Amino acid sequence: MLRMDPNLSLLYRRGIIMGIQSTFRERRWFAAFGALFGVLLMLQILLFGLLGLQTIESVLLSRTEHKIEIRAEAIDQDRQTFFSQLNELPFVSEAVYITREQAYEHARLQDPELITFLEKYNMGNPFQDTIGITLRSLDDYTPFASFIDQEAFKSVINPAHLSQITQQEAESKELLRFIAAGRSLALLVLILAVSVLIFITTELVRRRSLDRADEVFVEQLGGAHPLTIFLPFATEATLLLWAAIIMSSIALVLILAVTPSVFPAFQGAVMQALGEELAQNFRGSIPLLLLIEFIAAPILASIGAWAGVRPTVRAKVLSVSSHDYRQSR
Repeated sequence: MLRMDPNLSLLYRRGIIMGIQSTFRERRWFAAFGALFGVLLMLQILLFGLLGLQTIESVLLSRTEHKIEIRAEAIDQDRQTFFSQLNELPFVSEAVYITREQAYEHARLQDPELITFLEKYNMGNPFQDTIGITLRSLDDYTPFASFIDQEAFKSVINPAHLSQITQQEAESKELLRFIAAGRSLALLVLILAVSVLIFITTELVRRRSLDRADEVFVEQLGGAHPLTIFLPFATEATLLLWAAIIMSSIALVLILAVTPSVFPAFQGAVMQALGEELAQNFRGSIPLLLLIEFIAAPILASIGAWAGVRPTVRAKVLSVSSHDYRQSR
């Protein structure tokens, strides 16, 4: 079993403890923390936006349900022939025959005001027999439209539904293209935001190392291990990133909770249905996203600490070398 070198383990513990102590002792990082919080909040919003785009895409891809109205004058044999051939199609997941009486009773439950109006004026049953169809995927629109457009079925089904299906397919594919473009743009901004985050972390560590340049210099003169110099700054940056992740996550939840009451557009039936789907995906994804963010924080902090401490250490080494050179002359 592999074991860490005791001396190296001691260096790690010492460096981390020094970083924790200096974070709570010297509280001059509020401005940097504010910048980290702002960038991470933007990252959280971008991640939520990507999750929203993924949810909308899945809803569109599952939007394969249609209802085809049967002509009142169609004879029973033609209806049965159409329905049986429809069930044999490989791209049809499910087909259900709905009689006009069933449609009327369904409307009584879904829209009682309409049924009350019809019964009040003795208007009878305005519904026709329909067939509810569920396709396997969005790509099945074209073969399905070709099937129902056959000459043999024009006396059975209402041809107006063909144009509706074609229009729905075009709208869905246009939305999917828009979602793909939005996802690409969001990923680009996400990469830029991560770059900005590394830059802010580097600048934070650089300023902290300049403030403690004498301390770093003394440790170098004493022959300190590079980890002893590097780890405290990396630990400080990691703690600040973790705190910013927690605060930005809380801020995002508050923003999402307040948004529907501030913007009425988010209170519609469509947005509520989409919101339920998004809430389910959000609850399933948030633990994984937070875990990834917490794991990524030390990595980003280490990159920023290395880039931030290096110039200070280099400057001190050059300064000492120059001083020794002048003394030797």
